[in-house]
Amino acid sequence: MLNIALEAAKLVKTMTVDAFEGAGKFDYKPDRSVVTETDTRVEEEIRAFFAQKTPNIAVLGEEFGFVGEQQFSSGWVIDPIDGTRAFIYGVPLFSTLIAYVENGEPLLSVISFPAISTLYFASQGEGCWVQTASQAPRQLKLESQSPKSLSEAVVSASGIHNSNYNSREGSQIYHLDAVVGQARDFIFANDAYQHAMVASGRIHGAIDTIMKPWDSAALILCIREAGGEVCALNGQRKQAMFAGSLLSAATPELAEQIIELMNS
Repeated sequence: MLNIALEAAKLVKTMTVDAFEGAGKFDYKPDRSVVTETDTRVEEEIRAFFAQKTPNIAVLGEEFGFVGEQQFSSGWVIDPIDGTRAFIYGVPLFSTLIAYVENGEPLLSVISFPAISTLYFASQGEGCWVQTASQAPRQLKLESQSPKSLSEAVVSASGIHNSNYNSREGSQIYHLDAVVGQARDFIFANDAYQHAMVASGRIHGAIDTIMKPWDSAALILCIREAGGEVCALNGQRKQAMFAGSLLSAATPELAEQIIELMNS
């Protein structure tokens, strides 16, 4: 199954990169998120590939949702272009996210950054791996001495939405300023890329205040298989892909400190 997911990500890479070079046309959805023609084309291509390779497995995707009588809990989860604003504004850190989920828990995941030719992938119990261009895959494992205190940690966020800096979006206002004030250093990093940097050990925590299942599913397993902690901003760990927010951290202690401050 992991090989199928990797093949799907590679299948749409050229299409995505070619469109990135000429991106410009886009529309707003009702929730003010952005959608481009490439989002829909990439999801259509991956869905068609899965229909051929795994015809009896359900698919949940950002652009075409889920067709079925019951609520989605198991099957493929696709985000064709995660970081659409980065895609249309010329930032090459957008990604294609693919996960296979059973009972709301990811069992395998692929995070593809096509514009920088980098793949992160994981399967349950088999670790998290990164492959850049034509190099051999390299396993990621967070160090045991990773920071447990925010004062020693570098933390990122994907933006200021749903926080005390910008309360126009979301139903809960998180205190991002408290984290900024106490962290050793703080940066803004693009969507899935910040969580990949936590798995890589480059930074120690990544915050997303608004997330959908297709945003979170592929990230969750990579972080866990790299040895990190991942949960919602309310601390929810079970079926976190449905929790509406996401926090990844190098250690459980750091995660708990960020959760406390964000909800203070």
